[in-house]
Parts: sequence; structure tokens; C-alpha cells
Amino acid sequence: MNKLIATAFTGALWATTPLSASALVIDINTHLIGNPAGSNVTVATLTLTQNGNSVDFHFQNSVGDLGAIGDEAFISKLLFSYEGSTLLNSSSFANFGGTQLVSSTDFGINPAGKDAGYDFYFELKYPTSNRNPSLRFVDGEYSTWTVSAADGVSAVLVSDFAVLVNTNGGGDKPASLAMVHIQGSGGSGLKYIGSKGSTPPQEDSNQVANVPEPATPALLGLGVAGIGLTRRRKK
Repeated sequence: MNKLIATAFTGALWATTPLSASALVIDINTHLIGNPAGSNVTVATLTLTQNGNSVDFHFQNSVGDLGAIGDEAFISKLLFSYEGSTLLNSSSFANFGGTQLVSSTDFGINPAGKDAGYDFYFELKYPTSNRNPSLRFVDGEYSTWTVSAADGVSAVLVSDFAVLVNTNGGGDKPASLAMVHIQGSGGSGLKYIGSKGSTPPQEDSNQVANVPEPATPALLGLGVAGIGLTRRRKK
């Protein structure tokens, strides 16, 4: 009977243990190069979420926040870092979605990401056609994709991309996690970087722990019943 009681309480604890998630949000909001500069605003947001052994990406275009100079603006390029030990290649990019689709051929891998003194690992190029502006990646649109290991087995982690890249030779440019190129802003091309990543709020673990699974009340009841039966036998 003691084994039954132990099993009941072990099951109750297991059922209420919250699951943790891993994610990173990079606000690309610091003006680096180009005119008109405008104020430092978020021109794009890159969100990374762990999905098993892979990482899901969500890239949101917010160039409209530049105000009047953002009316005709579009993003032509995204560069971001990577410092994992897992091998990546063009086959590592899949599950493409969003309002602005990309493909594995749009991604260049190191050393393609060299720009403005930075040496990023990845470079994602968007269409910039003058003949068909509807193809451009404009304000309010977004792209999604998944990055996995080239061998399909090893794990790729969110932390592999949370690596600050410094400029060659130092200087006063801040280290960066990602960079975007903006064109059509009425002046020279703009470049903005994101130097800080934040973790989005997760589900309240206390709330999760206080809401038992459907099986938990039954297990607890079974344990209490076992205690009562043991006392009656002793009497």
C-alpha cells in the first residue's frame, strides 16, 4: 500500500511541473549609416523560438515607424549572427511562410555577411525590383522560417544566435546581433542594427503549478484512500 501512496503523489507532482520555453527577441532600432537618419526607432523585429532541435524565426518589418521617410521604404537585407558548433548549410533553412516568402537560395552563409565593418554569419537578401515594387518587403509584412542542423539530427539552439558581433578594428560602433538594410527612404540607403536581445514573458509558472491535470485529483484521492485503509487495518 505504501508503494501505491508514493506513486499517487509522484504522479501529482509530475503532472503539475511547468514546461520552460526558450526564445529571444531582437529589436533592430539603432541607426548606423545613411540619411535621412530620423530618430532611433524599431524598424524591424527578429524573434527566435526553440522548436525541438530547431529554431523558428519570425522577422517583422516595421519601417513605417520611420515616419514620412518610411512611406516608400523597404527592407532589402537582413544579417544576423551565429556561433554554434552545429554545421549549417542551405538545406538548414525550411518551413518558409509569412506575407513575404523567402527560400533557402536567398540565404548566404559566412563569409557572405560582411558589412559596414561587421562580420555576420548569415545574409538574407530580399527582392529590390524597380520594375515590380509589389515584390518588395515593405512595412507590416513578415517572413518566417526554421533553421535546423545540416545532418537533421544535431540540435540548433536559440543561444547559438545570441552572439554579439563587433566591428573589425574596434571603433565607436556598438556590437550587434543583427542588421537590416533599408532602401527607398528618399535618401541614401539606411542601415540599422539591434544590439540587445530580450526574453519574452513566459506563462506564469505558479499559475500552471496550481492548475492540476485532470488525472491529478484522482491520483491524490487514491493516495488519501490508501492512508485511510492502512489506519483501519491497524485498529
